[in-house]
Amino acid sequence: MWHRKVAAGFARLLSISGMTSVNGNVKQYIAISYILKPKHKGKINIAGATAVIAGKTCRSNGVTVNVVENNSGQNNNVMQSPFAGLDPFEEEQPAARFEDYILKKGESVQEKVNRNMQLKLHTDKTSVYEGEPILATYKLYSRLKSESNLTKNPSFNGFSVVDMQQNDGLNNYGREKLNGKEYNVYIIRKAQLYPLQSGTIELETATMDNRIQFVQYNGSNSTGAYTIDPNALVTENVSLSSKPLIVTVKPLPEQGKPLSFKGAVGNFKIEATLEKNNFSTQETGKLILSIAGKGNMQLLTCPDISWPAGFEAFELKVTDNTDKTTIPISGSKTFEIPFSVQNTGNYIFPSINFSFFDPATASYKILSTKEIPFSVVKSTAVAAAPAAVFHQKEESIFNKLFARRWLIILLIAGIIFVALILFLIRKEKKDSPVRLPADAAVLNHEKKFSNIINAAQQNPLSKTAQCLLQEECITFYSILNAELKDYLAKIFNYNSAAINTKTISTIMEKAGIGNDTSLLVVQLIKDIEWQLYTPFEKTEQVNSIYARAQTVIQMLNMERS
Repeated sequence: MWHRKVAAGFARLLSISGMTSVNGNVKQYIAISYILKPKHKGKINIAGATAVIAGKTCRSNGVTVNVVENNSGQNNNVMQSPFAGLDPFEEEQPAARFEDYILKKGESVQEKVNRNMQLKLHTDKTSVYEGEPILATYKLYSRLKSESNLTKNPSFNGFSVVDMQQNDGLNNYGREKLNGKEYNVYIIRKAQLYPLQSGTIELETATMDNRIQFVQYNGSNSTGAYTIDPNALVTENVSLSSKPLIVTVKPLPEQGKPLSFKGAVGNFKIEATLEKNNFSTQETGKLILSIAGKGNMQLLTCPDISWPAGFEAFELKVTDNTDKTTIPISGSKTFEIPFSVQNTGNYIFPSINFSFFDPATASYKILSTKEIPFSVVKSTAVAAAPAAVFHQKEESIFNKLFARRWLIILLIAGIIFVALILFLIRKEKKDSPVRLPADAAVLNHEKKFSNIINAAQQNPLSKTAQCLLQEECITFYSILNAELKDYLAKIFNYNSAAINTKTISTIMEKAGIGNDTSLLVVQLIKDIEWQLYTPFEKTEQVNSIYARAQTVIQMLNMERS
């Protein structure tokens, strides 16, 4: 290393020569850089340099430097490229300036990489409970210049993963010491890991491919300065992997585990409200449950609710309002459950229990919501119908028949269907030879036809059909919803309260019902439930949806026979 004394202090000289070519335009250059070390504080003027180029004298501008007291720790986060100053056409990068990129004579490239570049995994803890988060951070420590690509990204099997950052490349950097040596540090991946099971789990390695550049240096020139030829760049491709890390996940204790516990780990609070405390039998109420706090929010599910007799709950809606940048995740999760009540009266919605495990105290905690009083009144919409009819002229028989044409068409179709079955039975009896009483196969075949006829003759939607014939009946969809689910519960031997769009597919699959029929049933239930939340209007749609329900019932009867 060569130093020389200047007015400002001591200077170290580095000189570089080279050329650039842009669109065929070739330019040669010589760059001379001085690293100055001032001897005192204050303003120091540095005069411009003078050079004679092609017989012409050229002069650079001068600069003024303000030297202040040394402040340890200052500019710790200021990063420059290790090659800053080597190439006057290079853009400065956010990395610290180290000289480890200089490859001196006799030095091994592999040893140089091993001493100056590492990929490491850090965690904030190595022992947690199920559902308690671990913060895992993969960092690249480097004192070299490289182009690095992540080629193996850990999958974190056995964890629910919440990534804490986007891939920001060189923008996400810092300066740290490792084993007493300072490095530029780049965060490759940072994630919260929520264990889903107990035991010892290995956090996988990450792998990066790095294209590292060194500058070959074989000594100083006659002036003692570094003379580096840009053509003497040495490029090395190196693959780096972090070491795996074992974490211990403790199981949640069985002792004291509440019946209402459903896997919530953290610290929470719960609140229950009703959208409105007064509504009619033709309206739906809405229960709103809000769970707030911090923990494994992404895994929270709706607490179990003991619905009183006469209540019917519908499909819930979940709203997630959480902040995933906090550790653990914080915020709230809201569950909205529509429901209906059959009878009028004053009610008290019972309290709802919610329990969670608090890893800070290693204990379970049980919370209960307050009871909510509300009332259900008789709908007034039915009473308005007779007044409107009083001023109307009596409908003609033709108009009445035309208004009920869908029902008539359906009845005719049913009669044709039964007649067709009877015809097939007679034809089979006529064509079949005389059987002995012991012919069980034929008896069973005839029994199937008999079951089809009985199913065709019975109408599980009889109350819905009566409502369809009454002009003042506005409970069409409620009755249809109840009768259809009662029918499905009966034929599949299930509780009608368990029949919904989520369970019916599984129930029908177990019963061997075809996929096409299953899809029709699910879509029909969705359409009926949707109409429950909208004001009733008696249009052609009620006839159409009733006809669809009858079609679905006939298809189920045929498949089950």
